[in-house]
Amino acid sequence: MTPVSEHREQGVCSDSAGHRASLTEIRRSQQATSSKVVRDSRHIVSHDGAVPTDDAVPTDDPVPSDNPVPDSPPSEAASLLPVDDRWSSSVIRDLLAQARRPDVLSLAGGLPAEELIPQERVHNAINAVLESTGAQSLQYGLTAGEPVLAEAIASRSPRIGAGPDNIIITAGSQQALDLLSRAFSASQDGEAPIVAIEDPGYLGAVQVLRSNGFHLVGIPVDANGIQTDELEAKLVAGLRPRLVYTNPAFQNPTGACLSPERATKLVALAEEYGFLIMADDPYIELYLAGERPRPIPSSPNVAYLGSTSKVIAPGLRIGWLDATPDIISRVALAKQAADLQTATLNQLLVAEVLSDGRWWDAHLDALRLGYRGRREALQAAVAAHLPSATVTPQRGGFFLWVTLERPVDVRRLLDVALGEGVAFVPGDAFTIDRDAPGTIRLSYSNGDPTKYDEALRRLASAYAKL
Repeated sequence: MTPVSEHREQGVCSDSAGHRASLTEIRRSQQATSSKVVRDSRHIVSHDGAVPTDDAVPTDDPVPSDNPVPDSPPSEAASLLPVDDRWSSSVIRDLLAQARRPDVLSLAGGLPAEELIPQERVHNAINAVLESTGAQSLQYGLTAGEPVLAEAIASRSPRIGAGPDNIIITAGSQQALDLLSRAFSASQDGEAPIVAIEDPGYLGAVQVLRSNGFHLVGIPVDANGIQTDELEAKLVAGLRPRLVYTNPAFQNPTGACLSPERATKLVALAEEYGFLIMADDPYIELYLAGERPRPIPSSPNVAYLGSTSKVIAPGLRIGWLDATPDIISRVALAKQAADLQTATLNQLLVAEVLSDGRWWDAHLDALRLGYRGRREALQAAVAAHLPSATVTPQRGGFFLWVTLERPVDVRRLLDVALGEGVAFVPGDAFTIDRDAPGTIRLSYSNGDPTKYDEALRRLASAYAKL
């Protein structure tokens, strides 16, 4: 890989503990509420006046605000907002505010383990970038992203013949999801566009797609991923989705992995019925057993979404979209309107980190080892305290999908569990068109693994009270 400094020299880029809240309290919604002259997406954007803010929906499991919306009547400014049921806060986002209480052991949020974030390597990369590029790394840059990073990502792409023109760098893969869905969101004859999505599925995708006006149709998921036979049956019956959304590797929330046979079938259906597959793959490098999953086969009908949030650091907000050039051009226009560009310094920092292949391979091995130990600790705790529960088989990622033997109301269970001092995410927070009785998502990625046994003891105590 060409060093960052060489690209610059060549002129490629000139340019506290509170009360124990009930579930009702933590589910209170938070409503989210410039004309900009730009040049072509492959050239520097003009920046007269104030830079507009990015209106993309927050990523899944973000660290919540320390200043949640108060319980007071809406302010005069807030009352100007029209009623719009597309905008609501994530159950996970609201829950995390309670999970941060010092008396709560949280198995809720899917945040990376802080001890596995490579702080020293990031520190060294920042210094290297600043020394080699100076103030240029702190300047405005290209809407599509820094070529040195796009080249690094393209070299790892599953797309046959992929190059930098197939890549746009985004503020996390959540922004890629938001911008891509906007690019496909135009209504036809007054009808909302349709997206088929895994059910249960990633809550951040549900938020984004609904906020961009899509009608969601759920497709069941099992241990082998999205059930393509169910999707095909709906297509034969007349369903015409514009998009199909999937987490192919270690799906959030179930941990399922799309089988190669289903991946091939999904691409064939996309090409036959003319929809785009949104393959959102933030966990693909975090395989904890066996080999790295095969990506969905290359096709013009597949857009790949990737991220460094789970493998380097989420605070850098570096993600990308890998798609055909026509899709990338449309998404670039949406990004210009959203935030002009992704932070230059952060892009060059990630490119610098990826340029050291030996370090990168060792780092991924260390992540897999660390998360493997965490997963085993949580699996053992579930087996010890909820021995009759069923855990969906999984080989990687951040989550265990647990089905309780007795299908209790998991929202009520969460209320009781918070009182016991443990947090999880109810399974029905992820569902689209069907119920998920007695299912819960447990995260092993961020908590203290030495406390998983106590966390499950508390959860089992709450379960026994229902």
